[in-house]
Amino acid sequence: MPEKSLRRRVLDGVFWLTVVKVVGQVISWTITVFVIRILSPNDYGLMAMAGVYLGFIILFNEVGLGAAIIQKKDLNQEDRSNICWAVLSINLALYALSFFLAPLVAAFYNEPRVADVIRVASIVFIVRGLGLVSNSMLTREMVFKRQSQAALIGNASGAVATLWLAMEGFGVWSLVYGNIITEIVTNLLIFLFYPWKPDFSFSFSKVKDLIHFGSKVAVAQLFWYLSSSMDLLIAGKILGKTQLGYYAIAVQLALIPLDKMVSTISQVAFPAFSTVQDNPALLRRYYLKVVNVVAFASFPVCWGIVLVAESAVPLLLSEKWLPVILPLQILSMVTAFRAIHIVNAPLEMAVGRPGITIRNFVIITSVLALSFFIGSSYGLEGLAYSWLVFPVVFLITTSITLKLISLSLAAYFKELRHPFLGTGFMVMAVLLGQKLVLVNHGLVAQLAGSVALGLASYLLYYVLFNREMFAEAKRMLKR
Repeated sequence: MPEKSLRRRVLDGVFWLTVVKVVGQVISWTITVFVIRILSPNDYGLMAMAGVYLGFIILFNEVGLGAAIIQKKDLNQEDRSNICWAVLSINLALYALSFFLAPLVAAFYNEPRVADVIRVASIVFIVRGLGLVSNSMLTREMVFKRQSQAALIGNASGAVATLWLAMEGFGVWSLVYGNIITEIVTNLLIFLFYPWKPDFSFSFSKVKDLIHFGSKVAVAQLFWYLSSSMDLLIAGKILGKTQLGYYAIAVQLALIPLDKMVSTISQVAFPAFSTVQDNPALLRRYYLKVVNVVAFASFPVCWGIVLVAESAVPLLLSEKWLPVILPLQILSMVTAFRAIHIVNAPLEMAVGRPGITIRNFVIITSVLALSFFIGSSYGLEGLAYSWLVFPVVFLITTSITLKLISLSLAAYFKELRHPFLGTGFMVMAVLLGQKLVLVNHGLVAQLAGSVALGLASYLLYYVLFNREMFAEAKRMLKR
């Protein structure tokens, strides 16, 4: 594919995914704030306990075959059919497995209600399995507009259903049913946007090569999940469902940039990197540009959450959620590094080196596991502080990844100088404004003033020191 054509499709994908996700998240988070105010920490604690298991099992719902669809150069109808039947069989087996393992998970947490939550919520395995091929083909062909539309309608439908059920007193079940509705609506629309029929035949010998690549992707995803969810597992076992509920909300809020913004870029990056995998210079240039865009968008949001948490939590969520504030601030600081780190995996996968991804996540998981066990003995705040080791493992694993494209850490951080400096300028401006002016005003004024000052100071930095970013943004919008 010509570079200009690829660039246009990448930018078009970023544009549509970003615009639609921003609109969707405004709707979703407006509703979610009301849901959080209605439900209790216990409800979120139960859902988090079930979510740790479900998130682990769902890693195996495709054994990396979705990534194989995107990465394989000569994909054909027979490959897609074989993947479809393999994935559907796997997901039916995972549903049955979850049904029988649910009581054991509940016994681990000493919380019987978790079993029923897992059994009902596991329906999403089958739903995702049915939509996998269509969704992966839309990604492969970079038809991100349709994916975005499906996600917007699905998330909005699930959010509205969750709110209605919460208001009707369904408690934790409002979260369970809302998630199921989201998956059903999203995957149904995905299939309508990319309709296709599999052949009624299956050949394991034909699909085994795809499974060989996909299994490495699945193992890499497994270690990624362990590194990002082990804290919830430990919190649920050691701290109990109430403290876990507080921590789960802190994690959910802190990961907004990671889940809602960075995932957009990462979703586009993998197929784009795969397309230029045989051109090292172009691949290096695309990688640096993606990292820079991620940092530009996520750094100010992460540190903005740190700055406004003390006013935003009691104002938006109510005072019953005050224990969330410190964990939220700590986790948001770390999320800035996690945001740019997440771009590494698409690069590694695109060049056919999922083994590097596995090695990196083994390092991250090992270090974080030790840190979590130590930190959890000091309670909720201790568990949050244990994340502060992440910047160290970030440097180690990123240096390994950069060798794939012959790039030094110095060149990497040089590309990120403006997001770092711009965010530092923003933090100092907001702290001064809060201390000198906003401290004597109410929560509404503190929150609104901090957000306005942060946005203005961040943009001012770029006007003064990096106007080229605005020119690049203008070119992107022209598509």
